[in-house]
Amino acid sequence: MNSSLRVFRDLFPFSQPNAEKKAAEVRQLLGTVSGLSSYEVVVELTTHIIPAIVAQPNLHMRFKLLEDARHETEKTLPVLERHIDSSNLPLPRAATTSALAADNLMKALAAGYQNIAREISTGSRQKGLNRLFLRSIRRALKLVTRRQQLAYSTYAKPSPSSWLILHDLYRMARSLCIRNPGEDISHIEYLYLSALLFAYLEPSKLPRNELAVALFCAQQLAPNARIAEAKAESRPNESTAPAFLVRPHEGTPGIAFFRLAQDVPLGEGIIIDCTRVLETIEKTIEASAREGAGPALDVPPGLLHTLQIGISGKSTRRFARKRFKPRADLVGGIAQVIPFIEGNAHSRRSADAVGRHGNRYFVPSEWSLVDQSPDGFLVRFIQGDKWKVGVGNIVALQPRESSHIHVCLVRRVSSDSQGHLELGLQALSAEVSVFDHPEHGETRRGICLHSLPARGGRPGVIARPGHLVSGLKLSLPQLGETGRWQVGKRLEGSEGMEFFALLPLPA
Repeated sequence: MNSSLRVFRDLFPFSQPNAEKKAAEVRQLLGTVSGLSSYEVVVELTTHIIPAIVAQPNLHMRFKLLEDARHETEKTLPVLERHIDSSNLPLPRAATTSALAADNLMKALAAGYQNIAREISTGSRQKGLNRLFLRSIRRALKLVTRRQQLAYSTYAKPSPSSWLILHDLYRMARSLCIRNPGEDISHIEYLYLSALLFAYLEPSKLPRNELAVALFCAQQLAPNARIAEAKAESRPNESTAPAFLVRPHEGTPGIAFFRLAQDVPLGEGIIIDCTRVLETIEKTIEASAREGAGPALDVPPGLLHTLQIGISGKSTRRFARKRFKPRADLVGGIAQVIPFIEGNAHSRRSADAVGRHGNRYFVPSEWSLVDQSPDGFLVRFIQGDKWKVGVGNIVALQPRESSHIHVCLVRRVSSDSQGHLELGLQALSAEVSVFDHPEHGETRRGICLHSLPARGGRPGVIARPGHLVSGLKLSLPQLGETGRWQVGKRLEGSEGMEFFALLPLPA
């Protein structure tokens, strides 16, 4: 067939009887998902419908069918995402299955849009398909960033392939802009920069309930970031510049300038200049400190400090470092945390490691205080008996030569190739105590958290699984004169503990 005739034919999606027949088959498949459960719909879309769509040769037809599949996805995917967000950490098997299914669906759908953009980019008729090209890139970008947000919500790192796809999508859009300076790719740049800034916030260090606010923060700041080409032979002379080097062939969001070696050339890549981002953050922090001055961003100060540190590399802390010693003792699991809180932690002698309530031993391990944020710690294992760590576990941390004990939840666990074990800890309450609760002929013990900053300053309790239930009434004189409280909603839970809010009862 004449090549010019083929080009003309491909511009019209309904000009091929065979293509229309295949499209009808796909629409029929889409009609069969009605009445299925959300999980079944997601599996059917991933394994049968989307593969049939990407086989469509006509680009317009393929895009239209992908849009139909995407609309069906929007009806079902949020159900799985809510299931995952509301599940305890570590995720139970059912939530893990939902997470894998949701991730596979978004991955397949994003790949479908990406392939349309790539075929247009490498073809000879891009000029007539620029609108389809840019729409496909925007759709793919949104799906890939949504995949990454799903990973962050379970404290998993986004896959390197997701970053490779993001970089490739932006590269294709930027290439179009270079060839056609009049094309507007500002929305694509916004989506791309939002994903990068969210990664620079280091979501694995944030409390789970702050991830949505952190994403909102990154989206507000994205218009202030700038993108420039890195020159292969240049070096990062300004090592303190608030900027990141992104090498598109590496599956990462980039590396901060302050982490680059001074004598090593940048190589090929792009530079994410965050100078104006940092200025906006600093102005907002200063405005928050002044009475009557409205902040430039509607973001909690703690998050702004976290992003400020991540971008500038300069530690800005709520507490002075000198108040914390470089080493700390740590115990894990509620069975060891309770006697640790009760005063036994103050002695380092093994003979003193006997609790006041029976012969309850705890075995602390030694950790290095690598970093401290306003709401938690980063600690690295030095020596001692290792215990089975996991996100969602409760630990008690006591800096050396200090009498203050921090009760924390493990929010991040990482181990590098050299065997260094690190924990990201969220501090729960500045004041804690142990309480006893008689139930079914036995005395059950738990931990009372007097004030939870992440929960509006309300108190909470931690106990072994099954020892407390919502609606149970407790007598807790530690919390005031009345001391009568009701166990409220379960906030979190793991294999070894459950974490509840407390509600005051009338006197």
